[in-house]
This record gives sequence, structure tokens and C-alpha cells, in this order.
Amino acid sequence: MIRYTDFCFGVALSALLICFGNLAFTILDGHTRKPQNRIYMSLLMLLAVNAVCEMINVRVGEYDMSSEVAFMITRSSKYVYFLSHGLIAPVLYYYLSFVIGRSVGFRCSPDASKKEKLRVIVSWAIVIVSEFIVAINPLTHWSWYYTEERVFHRAWGEYIFIYITSGLWIIAAFIMCMKSWNILSKGRKRSIAICFLLAVVGVCLQLFIPQLRVEILIESIGFSGVLLFIENEDDRKNVELDVYNSAAFELDLKANLKNKIPVKILIIRNIRFDKTANTVVFGRMNRDLIIKEVSDYLGTVIQRYFIYSVGHGRFALTLYNYSDKEAHELAETIGKRFQEPWSVNGFDIIVSSRIMLVNVPERAKNVEEVIYIAECPIPELMEERIIEGKSLDWIIRRSAVEKAVTHGLDNGSFEVYYQPTYNIDRTLHGAEALLRMNDKDMGIIYPDEFIPIAEQLGIIDVIDEFVLKEVCKFLFTGIPQKNGMDCINVNLSVLECMKEGFAEYVSGVVEAEGIRKKMINFEITESVAAKDYDHLADVIEQLKHEGFQFSIDDYGTGYSNMSSLFSLGADIIKIDKSILWNAEKSELGMTLLKTSIDMVHKMQKKALMEGVETEQQIEILKKLGCEYLQGYYFSKPLPKNEFIRLIENN
Repeated sequence: MIRYTDFCFGVALSALLICFGNLAFTILDGHTRKPQNRIYMSLLMLLAVNAVCEMINVRVGEYDMSSEVAFMITRSSKYVYFLSHGLIAPVLYYYLSFVIGRSVGFRCSPDASKKEKLRVIVSWAIVIVSEFIVAINPLTHWSWYYTEERVFHRAWGEYIFIYITSGLWIIAAFIMCMKSWNILSKGRKRSIAICFLLAVVGVCLQLFIPQLRVEILIESIGFSGVLLFIENEDDRKNVELDVYNSAAFELDLKANLKNKIPVKILIIRNIRFDKTANTVVFGRMNRDLIIKEVSDYLGTVIQRYFIYSVGHGRFALTLYNYSDKEAHELAETIGKRFQEPWSVNGFDIIVSSRIMLVNVPERAKNVEEVIYIAECPIPELMEERIIEGKSLDWIIRRSAVEKAVTHGLDNGSFEVYYQPTYNIDRTLHGAEALLRMNDKDMGIIYPDEFIPIAEQLGIIDVIDEFVLKEVCKFLFTGIPQKNGMDCINVNLSVLECMKEGFAEYVSGVVEAEGIRKKMINFEITESVAAKDYDHLADVIEQLKHEGFQFSIDDYGTGYSNMSSLFSLGADIIKIDKSILWNAEKSELGMTLLKTSIDMVHKMQKKALMEGVETEQQIEILKKLGCEYLQGYYFSKPLPKNEFIRLIENN
């Protein structure tokens, strides 16, 4: 027999007050918009109903023996108690599925797998069966019953359909949370852990010491922790714009990927005021006000809990259960709004933007790729109003290359190849060191793609140092010298050349490797040389003073001042292959080739012709007096070991 006391009434009243307090705070703080918020409020209301039923049982139950009305009220409150109590655990499970990002809406996604749909069906079938068993208890007495003396007794159904079922729901929720533990914030981890602990303690106390009747109070306290660390999203909000911040975006997107929930990300970026339209207004315009105006507009086309500020002037909208057509229509709607004037501070202004639509994980495979798409420079040739689908390939490719380049040295992706150069009599002269990249995921990445990216990332100096050290190690073996090589050409980056102290730095690297400096011939392209003759002349002078050789590469492709170019202290001028190939096509081309070689000689330099591929070309160059040859006629660029076999066999 269970005896109710004033202690039980106080416990139930405390639980009721805690629930009402949490409910009031949730409503007043405006946390009512998200499905997650509504489920949390439902949990509080279920607990409040349980608390009210407990209070009725305590006070009215004292008169069960003497009053038919009191006994009827007691039985009714007990009935409502068990109906509502059995819902707490499954609703808690459902709530936590929203917290960890496993669920994003009340509807099951059309793209959900059959396994996921079956899981949802089975889960709610269990809830319906359990509630049905409780609902028909007045007829079956499977869950509880009263004796003729009006004494309450538990039956087998209460243990199975309420306590054991609730325990299974809690265990399932625990397993679900553990699978997503690494994508939760510290506050959410703390709150979930406390909530689980209190739920288990409450169920155990209720099951084994029913006289205490403290389960509802313990659960209410646990949900107060939920309110503090989960429902309170101050750490996730951009308060000024009333949207979520970039940290929340990354966590939520990780949850989507972890739980295999497809989502379309609509990115609005490059939000700028067109100052050319009104120069007077521009001086009075605060960009923050423009961004706030855009944020407020976005809140009218989609719920605010789907809007994220991912940088100043950049927004990301998460579109769940949107078809491609619906997502594109929303992007078009937003794009059209930017074609109209915006009213800011009493002025009508024109605001431009770029819109990108990304399918995750179909197009972008991880959070880093999405963030990169939101932040990376957009090519000027990409003029589409809405960048989506295949138009994103260039950006996603660049993101992958950036990642590959950043980790290339650590992953062993870079390798120095060598292409031999020959004297006009076909004896070995030297070689050009050419960097190649073979990423384990992306395969071959060509220099014209990864070199500019390395320069923009600011790691070209590290890569250049790698190439120079590899060349020095090769020279240190003595194999090049043994096979008659005069030097190895190493390309210089324009960014590195222009740095103060570059010559001293290079000299120090080579000296540290113990290599004779005349064995290294630095190359710089003509177009680079044309950018700053004065500074480059100083660099070359310092390098030559240290004992290095120097060449101008790709002569004939730029628009250099000939006098300035040849005044640089270069030893060799490498003539671009296009001049040789055009010489075979027309008399004008032949004249240009002859003039180029003559000019090199008149400036007392030596000429090296690139792109030699045929015997006929060699004969032409021999007649014109070209000193050195390089091209596929002799060899393509080779890895070091293959290059060694080539020169030793020759």
C-alpha cells in the first residue's frame, strides 16, 4: 500500500513551480519558434500535468475511503498521470534527436533511407501500443488496479509498458547521443549528461522506493539544466542580427553530415552598397545597417532559426526538405530583392550581392568545403546571378587544391622532376628542376594550378625551399657533375624574389647543404622580370655576386622593355617554344626566331630554346647559332631516379 504525505505534496508542488518557471522563462525569452523549443515546452507541460496529478492524489486521496467523489477524482488523476507519464521518455528521446541534429523537422525527409523511415515507424508504434495499454486499463487492469478496499496496487503492465519501456527509451537516447558526442558543444554535453543521470536516478527511485515520489521533481531539475545550457542559445546567436552565428553553423552542419541528413545551403555573400550610384549617400551610410536590413528581410522568407551569419556581409540559409526547384525559386526571390532599392536611414540605396546554392553532401562533402565556398574569391568570369550545380565545381576544386597544397609537404605529395638541357652538339648541358604534385586523393595537380594557390596562401617560400634543398641533395651526390652537367636550373617565385634579404636567405640554404653555388642557375620568367626591373636587378646582382648563375625564362611571351630586360645580369635567355613552333609555319615566324636569337647574342648572352621536338628544329637552331636545347625530343620531365638512368645511359 502506498501512503501519501505532506512531503509528497511539497515535492509535487516544487516540481510544478519549477516547470511553470521554466515554461515562463522559455516563452518570455522568445524560445518558442523551433520544433526543438516546442518539444521542450511539451516536456515541461507533461511534467506539470504529472505534478498536478500527484498533488490531487495527495490531498484528495485522503478521502478515498469516505467519499465516492474523492475516489473518482483520485482514479481519474491516476489515469491521467500514467497516460502522460508514459510519454515523457519517448518525447525526451525525440527532443534529444533535435538537439544532436538527427531530426530537423516534424516531417520525415523525403530523402530519408528506408531504414530511417522504418526506425521512425517502429518507434512511434511502440509509443502508441504503450499508451493504448494504459488507456484501456479501466477495462483490463493490466497496469494498475484498486481493491475493494480502494487500495492502489501496481500490475505487470505498469512495469513493462511504463518503466521498462521508459528505460529502453532512455538507453536508446543515450546511445544516440554518444554517437554524436564529438559534434556537441561543452554546454550541451554537460546538460545532456546531467539530464540522463537525473532521469535514471528518478526512474530507479520511483521503481524501488515508491514512497518517495521524487521522480517528477528530479526530472524537473534536470530540465532546468536543459533550459540553461541547451534552450538558452546565447553562445550560438548573433544578437545584433537575431540569427545564428558561424560557430552554430559549423556545429549544425557537422550534425547534418554525421546523421546523413541532406541539406541545401543558400549562401548570400559580397553584400555591398553601390557607392557609384550615390556618392553623397555613401559617406553617410553605415554598412552594419545595410547588413541588418538584409538580415531582417531574410527573416521574412524563411524561419530565423535556419539563418546563419557566417562572416560580415555573409549569410547561410539551411534548406531542409527543399526540392531543387523550390531551393532555386527561393534563391531567385532573394536575388530579385537585391535588384530593388533598399531603404536604409531614410535613403533608397542599391545593394549588390552574390548568391550560391550548395547541395550537401552531393556537391560539398564536408564543413570545410562549405565554409570555403562562402569565403573564397569568386572568379570575375563567373557572372551567373545564382552560382549552383556545375558552376561550383571550380570553387570546390580550388578548395580541394588549397587543402592538398597546405598539407602537401607533410603528406609527401611534392616531388622534384628533372628535364635535361643539351648543348647544340647534343652533349648534356644541365637540367631544369620542375616541381610536380601527386595528391593521394586528387591525383596529379599541375603547377599552373597549385603554384598560384601556394603564392596566395603564403606558403610558396616553404615550397621553394623544398625544391632548392632537393636540388642541393641531388648535387651533393655528385651524379650530375660526374655526367657532365654544368648546372641545374631552379625557378624563382616572383613573391620570393621581391622579399628583402632573399639573396642572403638563398645563399644560406645552399651553403648549409655544402654545394658550389655555380651549379645552381636561377630562372625567372620574362613577365615577372618586367614588373620591377630595379629591384630585380639588385637581387640578380647579389645572387651573381654570391656565385649563382641566372636565366630569363619564357622570353617572347611578355611585353618587356628589351633594353631593361637585357641589362639584367642574366647568363642565359630561354626563348619560349611558341617562337620556335611559329617559325616552321611562316616566314614571319622564322624571321622572329632569327631576330630573337641574334638579339640575345648581340647582348652577349647565350640562347636556350625550349620546346624542341624534331630533328628539323635542331638543324634550324644549329644554323642560327643557338647554344642550348630543351624539349621532348630529348626527354620529358622525369623523376630523379629515371633522370639518373637517362643521363648515365647517354
